[in-house]
Amino acid sequence: MFFLKPILFIWQLPQNLLGLILCFVERAKKRQEFGISYYEAKKPGPFMKYCAISLGSFIIADAAVADKASLLHESGHQRQSLVLGPFYLLVIGLPSITGNLMDRLLHKKWSGERRERWYHALPWEKSADRLGGLKAKN
Repeated sequence: MFFLKPILFIWQLPQNLLGLILCFVERAKKRQEFGISYYEAKKPGPFMKYCAISLGSFIIADAAVADKASLLHESGHQRQSLVLGPFYLLVIGLPSITGNLMDRLLHKKWSGERRERWYHALPWEKSADRLGGLKAKN
């Protein structure tokens, strides 16, 4: 069991390094809420305004969005990262960021509820919700 954490850290090395850098840039502080360990940016910098992201062992969230549902969703992405290891950024990270940007650019006139439904219907986001223990959104 002692050797498992270092092995998993190396297995997820690309996203763990990005997570460490982002925690530093955002001056994120470690917190635990709802039974989930994460890093919170109280005064988010250039990347994390109204966002939460999972990078390997790190969940980094703007304090404004660090609610239970958001943290559970990101913990689902952590589980995806454990399974996919170095492939996580290509298989989950890139599509997730692309979907987020598409939503922000193309759905500005949609209601918040409709935008959230669209985003969480994407396969990689639906999987993160399920793995994080969230009930399906209609």
